[in-house]
Amino acid sequence: MTDTLAPHLIDDLRKTATEILETMVSMTPTSVEAVPEETSSFSAEVIGMLGFTGTRAGTFVVRSTEQLARMMAARMLMMEPEELGDFAEVSDAFGEIVNMLTGNFKNSWVALGNQMELSVPNVIHHGSVSVNSDSRELRACVRVQVEGHSVDIGVHFESKD
Repeated sequence: MTDTLAPHLIDDLRKTATEILETMVSMTPTSVEAVPEETSSFSAEVIGMLGFTGTRAGTFVVRSTEQLARMMAARMLMMEPEELGDFAEVSDAFGEIVNMLTGNFKNSWVALGNQMELSVPNVIHHGSVSVNSDSRELRACVRVQVEGHSVDIGVHFESKD
């Protein structure tokens, strides 16, 4: 059976989402709710992933529509979405958002006496991914509603064994 993160870490994930979106992306969420993360396989228009090692290894996964990813990138870069060129610019900015979200969550994890070393983010455009999964993994997800769109922000810790 897959377990979910401790309630205080889910709260930290909510706070992380709100803080990064408000301060770095200039978007204020209308809601940030914990949602069940029942799978470790995802298909989406835009998927950002960042792996980590340390006390527990795992992957931070952020899923969005292309429209929202473009809006977030434009806001972060202080541009209009139509000013962005091809998807490579959106991908770079979205990857940086994933990096900031993961880094902010890392602070909460490390404050509990854990270790976490981060890799670099990867962004997949119109694809599917599966992260390491078994019955002893630990995972959580928050769904952020922002400007009529949603983005899912999840963390998947691999089993300890």
